[in-house]
Amino acid sequence: MFGFVARHWRKSLVIPPVLLGIVLILGMAQGKTPPVRAEGMDAARPARVISVPAVDLVPRATGFGQVTPEHVWQAVAQVAGRVVEVHPRLKRGAILPEGTVVARIDPSSYELTLREREAELRELDIDEENARASIAIQERAVQVARRDLERQRDLRGSGAASQAALDQAETALLSAEQSLQTQRNALNLIPVQRSLVQARLDQAQLDVENTALTAPFDIRVGKVNVAESQFATVGQVLAEGDSIDVAEVEAQFTFTDLAPLMHDVTMTEMRRAAGADDMGTITEVDAVVRLLGGGEVAQVVEWPASLVRVSDTVDPQTRTFGVIVAVEGSYDTAKPGVRPPLVKNMFVQVALRGRPVPGVIVVPRLTLHGDHVYVLDDDDRLEKRRVQVHAVQGDLAVVAHGLTEGDRLVVSDLIPAVEGMLIDPRPDPDERARLIAAAEARDGQGAPGHPHGGEAER
Repeated sequence: MFGFVARHWRKSLVIPPVLLGIVLILGMAQGKTPPVRAEGMDAARPARVISVPAVDLVPRATGFGQVTPEHVWQAVAQVAGRVVEVHPRLKRGAILPEGTVVARIDPSSYELTLREREAELRELDIDEENARASIAIQERAVQVARRDLERQRDLRGSGAASQAALDQAETALLSAEQSLQTQRNALNLIPVQRSLVQARLDQAQLDVENTALTAPFDIRVGKVNVAESQFATVGQVLAEGDSIDVAEVEAQFTFTDLAPLMHDVTMTEMRRAAGADDMGTITEVDAVVRLLGGGEVAQVVEWPASLVRVSDTVDPQTRTFGVIVAVEGSYDTAKPGVRPPLVKNMFVQVALRGRPVPGVIVVPRLTLHGDHVYVLDDDDRLEKRRVQVHAVQGDLAVVAHGLTEGDRLVVSDLIPAVEGMLIDPRPDPDERARLIAAAEARDGQGAPGHPHGGEAER
């Protein structure tokens, strides 16, 4: 024992001071008087609040998609031959007006065939004329043979002619009538032959016309697969062109996005819309296409659009519906450096807007804390209120149950938020005005912009 103390006596010197400190702390704690809580003196926390509005909600949905032309024309060679002419501006990106001959195949052999068919038609005219003349002559020959037969019969009756002479006269008449019938048959076949030759003539004329490949509408040239002196085969695609008068966008939306837009559309209207060229007019759904810019100052270019139809399938990856809208005249309103036209494969935003729904309770989306919001009671104390959210649209949420118009909603982010705590309410009319403007589509988002599709900067 004494040996252990001798070895560790320096370490044991720290024990008495530690024990003395513990004794002093316990003594101070026992002698301290606890603080007295003042009744009714809670400190009020300042917080921004708004009066919950009931608005005429304009349902809106936003999707994205790529621009495609309404029509794509392929310059397909319908006749074979050597290409003798290619339009000098038949290059990718060039714009060619309707009626432009983009390429021409050597028409020489087809023009020769056309002249042959025309000659055959003239030959038939001559054959018909000759046949009619021959028939007239043969009819006279039949009349002569018939008179000769009658004379031979008279002579045979008087005994002045033999039976052989009578038989010969009958044979001559039959031969003349047979020849007449043959010529009449030949004349009757001429209209059939003329129809056949006319069909061949029409085909030859069509072949000559098909040697010129002409743009059926204003096009923007895409792929070019032809050069002068190249031999083109039937069915070969020599060039492609996209229509520029109408551009289409197939944007993707979820069922949840589209449901509010069709909330009061009847089945009769849906059937009519499915068979119409302008689905948006019947369902009263407006559309706008936006090109979102980049950089420090994002420029947004808008085009008013029409809802034309819904895609025939659901995307198997995203489970979204394809909604197709059309924009007319984007090339007519284009301004270099300011407003581009809608070009194929351009990635754009599509915003839809439906019929207004009256008397809807809306709140800012950020005021939702799971399935509840914070409101103030009559004593300005914080109350945790459970709500049922019907839909979320942008920065606002549509509340189906749990709130009524005029409830005081806390829009500040209180940390911590203790139910029953006293609040110093600070009304925020600007936040309420923004909420109502967004709900009624008066915030410039999701609605058609200028009549001619002006630019907006954000």
